[in-house]
Amino acid sequence: MTRGLRCLLHGNVAAAFLFNPLLILAIFGMALYLVYSVVVTIAGLPRLRVEPIPEKTAFLIRIGVVVLIAANWTYLIVRERIFN
Repeated sequence: MTRGLRCLLHGNVAAAFLFNPLLILAIFGMALYLVYSVVVTIAGLPRLRVEPIPEKTAFLIRIGVVVLIAANWTYLIVRERIFN
């Protein structure tokens, strides 16, 4: 993660994505949320409300997050074995 963040801070998004794709996606997601919250606060707009989701959908989201983290972890292991 450190190498990916370092590449991102130096403006090399492609290299940062190759070091850790999930980190870069999370950082961009947080940046989008920050922009959204600043616009809503400054403009005085109503916030978006999320309706309660059904239990089955919540379970599928949890499974998706676990699969995404496992896929990222597998990618990092395979990438290190290939390049080292």
